[in-house]
Amino acid sequence: MEKETGPNVWDDAIAQDVNAGIRAWRARVLQVLLIFSSVLLFVPLVAVWAGWGMELTRPLRVLFALVYLLLVVTALWRRGPFAWRLGVLLGLLALVGFLRLLIGRLDGSGRITLLLLPLLALVLAGPRVGWAMVGVAVAEYVAVPLLLQSGWLAGRGLAWTATDRSPAFWGLQGIFGLVVLLTLMFLFTRFHARLFGAMRAEYQARRQLEVETADRQRLEAAIVRVDEEERRRLGSDLHDGLCQHLTATLLNCSLLEKRWAEAGQPDAVALGQVRQSIADSIGMAHDVAQGLCPMDLAPDALLPALEHLCRETREHHGIQCRLQAPTAVAIRRPEDAMHWYRIAREAVANAIKHARCTRLDLTLEHDGDDLVLRICDDGPHTPPDTVPVAGLGLNILKYRAQLLGGVLTVAGGPAGGMCVTCRAPQGGKSA
Repeated sequence: MEKETGPNVWDDAIAQDVNAGIRAWRARVLQVLLIFSSVLLFVPLVAVWAGWGMELTRPLRVLFALVYLLLVVTALWRRGPFAWRLGVLLGLLALVGFLRLLIGRLDGSGRITLLLLPLLALVLAGPRVGWAMVGVAVAEYVAVPLLLQSGWLAGRGLAWTATDRSPAFWGLQGIFGLVVLLTLMFLFTRFHARLFGAMRAEYQARRQLEVETADRQRLEAAIVRVDEEERRRLGSDLHDGLCQHLTATLLNCSLLEKRWAEAGQPDAVALGQVRQSIADSIGMAHDVAQGLCPMDLAPDALLPALEHLCRETREHHGIQCRLQAPTAVAIRRPEDAMHWYRIAREAVANAIKHARCTRLDLTLEHDGDDLVLRICDDGPHTPPDTVPVAGLGLNILKYRAQLLGGVLTVAGGPAGGMCVTCRAPQGGKSA
């Protein structure tokens, strides 16, 4: 069977996608036609076998029964090769049309079958097979009157009689039918080409969108990675540079304060205030450095970082904050561990700022191959499953969850307040 890839040379991947989609659709349509034909032709078969409406010889009745049996077997054998099943359907359709033309002496439903055969072949197998079936239909229509006039089938009651219409009449009918068939085939072929052109454009646009989306995701991931590296560098510079310099200044100031106090200098008290300011500055710089670089690169660094977050929340904000987690959570990639931490830290910060809560519960647990992080507060009662309006902070949380290959939901908790839940594979997106 031909591959419908159009006149242009496509990218191999796009051509394979288009052809795969076409084959799947044709397989479904073929199965529907086989089942529909099997059900629809059962009653006519019973009528033919019983001799209702037409008198047929026993060999013809047996032949019709065998044809129907082959149709039913083909419909039930769904795993059979598509080309073989389609060939059976088209062959049976051509045979039935030929027999109907013989029995009706070119009159009746046989001519409709000859019109249907090429159109069905075009839809299910492409223009090349469809136009080949046009030749088969014309050959059958020409062969029937020749067989009837030859007298070879006269012994079976199939012969041209004086009461039948003349061959010239049926020749003119055949020309009219051929004109109609060629017109329909031309229109269907053009429609077929336009349809596959549209499918080609759709698949090209879809693949281009997939490529651009993948590039954008890689770029966003690179930006986030650079951002985390820059944060880590700034935190390290603050801790190892500014904090150390301030500490040295604090020591010098303390030493000078002690000397002035021993010498009875009146400025010793003011110098003590300067020393305290320097000490506070060291604490502030240390907190900033800790926020920029909250954890090391070890696989098990997430739990200590979350515990420090809970301790910091209790000390600085007076809010009860506790962590429930398994004894060991290993995150293979440091950037994934950082995303988990950033999600927890931002969720805690949002709860402190907006929820007016007095308690925060952080839960980190395994659920199959996934890791689930929940941050729930006891703020004002919120109906369960209430979803807040997404702001910038929530969108950033959801984006970090997507980078982990997971999803993030924010909704009312079962006991009031809000719950932020992040679920993602423990190994991250690349796992």
